[in-house]
Amino acid sequence: MPRAAVSGNGNLLACLNRQNLLEDLYFPYVGMEDHIDFQHWHRVGVYINGRFSWLTDRSWEHETNYLPETLVTNSRSKNVELGLSLEFNDFVYPSENVFVRKITIHNEVDYDRELKIYFNQDFHLYGDKQQDTAFYDPEYKAMIHYRKRRYFWICGMQNGKAGIDSFTTGKSEYRGLEGTWKDAEDGNLHEHPIEQGSVDSTVQFNVSLKARSKQILYVWICAGKDLDETEDMHEFILHENPEKLLKNTVNYWLSWVNKEADKGLQINPHWLKLYKQSLLIIRTQIDNRGAIIAANDSDIMKFNKDTYTYMWPRDGAWVSIALDHAGYGEITKRFFQFCAETMTEEGYLLHKYNPDKSVGSSWHPWYKDGEMQMPIQEDETAIVTYALLQHWKHYKDIEFVQEMYESLIRAAGSFMAHFIDEKTGLPLPTYDLWERERGIFLYTAACVYAGLDAAGKLSSIIGHFNHAERYKEAAVKMRAAIVEHLYDKEEKRFLKRVELNPKTREIKKDYGLDASMHALWMMGVLPPDDERVIRTNKIMQEKLAVHTHIGGMARSENDDYQRVSGDYGAIPGNPWIITTLWHAQWLLTLAKTPADLEEIKGYIDWATKQANPAGILPEQVSPFNGEPLSVAPLTWSHATYVDTILKFDKKAKELNKKS
Repeated sequence: MPRAAVSGNGNLLACLNRQNLLEDLYFPYVGMEDHIDFQHWHRVGVYINGRFSWLTDRSWEHETNYLPETLVTNSRSKNVELGLSLEFNDFVYPSENVFVRKITIHNEVDYDRELKIYFNQDFHLYGDKQQDTAFYDPEYKAMIHYRKRRYFWICGMQNGKAGIDSFTTGKSEYRGLEGTWKDAEDGNLHEHPIEQGSVDSTVQFNVSLKARSKQILYVWICAGKDLDETEDMHEFILHENPEKLLKNTVNYWLSWVNKEADKGLQINPHWLKLYKQSLLIIRTQIDNRGAIIAANDSDIMKFNKDTYTYMWPRDGAWVSIALDHAGYGEITKRFFQFCAETMTEEGYLLHKYNPDKSVGSSWHPWYKDGEMQMPIQEDETAIVTYALLQHWKHYKDIEFVQEMYESLIRAAGSFMAHFIDEKTGLPLPTYDLWERERGIFLYTAACVYAGLDAAGKLSSIIGHFNHAERYKEAAVKMRAAIVEHLYDKEEKRFLKRVELNPKTREIKKDYGLDASMHALWMMGVLPPDDERVIRTNKIMQEKLAVHTHIGGMARSENDDYQRVSGDYGAIPGNPWIITTLWHAQWLLTLAKTPADLEEIKGYIDWATKQANPAGILPEQVSPFNGEPLSVAPLTWSHATYVDTILKFDKKAKELNKKS
């Protein structure tokens, strides 16, 4: 179940599912240490008129959305049978590691009632369930879960009075015990004050409801590294008042997302709404120490017991390009510093990283077929260098370029200039953009060309002319090698990749079509209107278009990743947000009149429609019913949307001025 809404502050990230339940909670890093874990969630239930119901019951209808231009949810769960509805305003406070839920409870019947509402805490501290403690604090009437350096404090307030009304702790997922949430179903908790090991807890709030009236309840989770820290946060909430914190959070995000309002975007209101929400969602996926996380949706664990909660340098670079374009350079600087600190001595970046700068998991071998090999994707090193040049173009921060020179620019430039096959002049074999195949790819070669060119220009900016000339010369040679070896004169189009036999040195051509081939023009190897590019892209459009009522563009021919059951006879693969918008961006470069923008509008409309009501974009969707597949939100999807909107607005203004 993809995430329906997210809220965070760069240290604490809360992810909510379609039933408005908390399903992922990351702290103290975004993307590291999910303290709820895969296929678990914090349950919410009600006891009214002698009947108990969890929000997961089928009798509930759910909607999830945000207050406009914020990271504060505006969601609803309604139960017609119970005559009850719950409104949720959920948020992580921008400057404190606190997750707050404002629940407005509506009594939709014509008589007074007493309600008990339950919140179950199913913590898996440090990502598992052992050696934990849950205990009740009678002074504050609060529940605390802790283990080592992770503490979570749960409390609430109604009518200005803080504290929970009843509680219990107990064993969970141990010797067949399901958890204390079962204890709530008779409307009474046993008030067991402490438990250790594999534990959970449930807290209760008593709410009096007048006929056709509403009552407001606030519930919060404070996250810290010791008890004093969480207690101080609790005191902060009481001092400030949770309603004030909500208003402050709304105002903060309104200011944040509109800080570049002078851009004067003249676009479809639906696009503008998703553009702004995409910027906000992107921010939730970025750790304050610089890691731009690919996605924080733990449901992907069901495929290989791993997640997207890593910093891929490639994804991060593409996201940083979009953020710089949108005016958020203070965030991207931390990303480049992260890359500079994780760069190897040899000058390349590894597959992926955890947000604490440790190396992430990988499936790229160091040894295969009796030989050692580099377990990298060279495009990840190259695209970061290219992105740094784009950052310079926006902000002209020469001191930052100097800071990045030795550890990033020179290191990466020297590696790329050296990591080249002597016969072809192309990069030595590494893994492709999609991390599925190894070889010499058009996408990788184009990124290396752009990375070398960027290293040369950045070196010149701060006066390192000898290195600048070396990198520029290597870039020129790389471009020539791409045109010579990755262009097929008989087919009159470019190739996805070539393979070089290490013994015979013969070149084998791969004629498959792949959306990553857009790098040819995106990285500036050739102009987008070059006839060779046009022919390649038209064939690519024909082969990768999804010919169902869903539409969109697949990433490659015969793509089996995340396939759902169905007839793929005329479908190359699932449509992706990124690849569909890449095609739209290419068409934008060719547009000569306002009329040329109509087809492009169709692609942007398509991407806009793939977002859920809260504006969450997935990685890909089903070609049969449009359901989101893989992870959601995917940071790169939102970044590509942002970048496409900015490019469309710029091009539309240029063409309208001419006409």
